[in-house]
Amino acid sequence: MPIEFRCTGCNRLLRTADDTAGKQAKCPECGAVQSVPEMAGAPPPPPPHSSPFAGEPQSQPEEPENPYRSPDHAGQLPPVPAAGLDAYALARVTAPAIALIVTGALGAGLKVLSLLVMAFQFNAFPIGNRDFPMMLHGGFGVAFDAIGLLLSLLVIYGALRMKNLENYGLALASAIVALVPCISPCCLLGLPFGIWAIVVLSDANVKMAFRS
Repeated sequence: MPIEFRCTGCNRLLRTADDTAGKQAKCPECGAVQSVPEMAGAPPPPPPHSSPFAGEPQSQPEEPENPYRSPDHAGQLPPVPAAGLDAYALARVTAPAIALIVTGALGAGLKVLSLLVMAFQFNAFPIGNRDFPMMLHGGFGVAFDAIGLLLSLLVIYGALRMKNLENYGLALASAIVALVPCISPCCLLGLPFGIWAIVVLSDANVKMAFRS
């Protein structure tokens, strides 16, 4: 059984035959001469502040795995690289943005047509033949259509900003306006397209790609 001991000069682990006990040995690392110990056994532990170049590194005991620890990235999708973030976001927002633009354009066209019809009906009667209910109804109709036209333009403008990944708040507002039945430019299209746009805008990577 070989004798193992550490050099007193450099703390290197030395190994020699068991028949050399008591003899002088020279360390091949630092050249220090010392006696080979008589008793063979496990090498003594290195001093607490030994040189980092002395001896063999001591392996640290492995920490037992905790079965109750939550995994670091288990079940999570890998993040989208920064270089492809804009491309990913554009691919997601383009279709719902175009759908909102179409919804706003249809709503704006309907409001303009309604305003033209009311203007024609209002001008078709002489001033003396216009009773108060007719004038009141016409006034409310004009105000309602004017507000609807403004909201339609808001949806179009917000969808354009969404398509260009600009002004996240305005893009989200246009999607909300499109899906609310009472103020939507076109209820049949605004509800599904507005929900679609909100779902896309809720994507964290899409939100991160917006410039403001």
